[in-house]
Amino acid sequence: MGKKVLIVEDNELISFLHEKFVKDCGGQVVGKTYDYNDFVRLVNETQPDVILMDILLGQEMDGIDFIAGAPPSNAKVFYVSASTDPYTIEKAKITKYDGFVMKPLSLHLLKDMLDF
Repeated sequence: MGKKVLIVEDNELISFLHEKFVKDCGGQVVGKTYDYNDFVRLVNETQPDVILMDILLGQEMDGIDFIAGAPPSNAKVFYVSASTDPYTIEKAKITKYDGFVMKPLSLHLLKDMLDF
């Protein structure tokens, strides 16, 4: 199996597309969620290689908050979001992440990002 990928996305269609792209790249989706407690559980249980993190999750906590409060992990973090305003970019800097990609994510870009 390829790299283990955890998808955090509240839009069901986008989550499905990201899952399809990961599988098309030879990766393995180890979980999909948009709930913080489920995210923490999945990080601990699955030890993903990569986390694809949406920022706007339609709740009090956003994806940046998820990463800031995440358990220790060696996973590469890629923010995948339409939110590219200066406040969001500055807030993201408080976390360790490996890339910030504007939606929509393409299969070609995912292959390049994840080095599949």
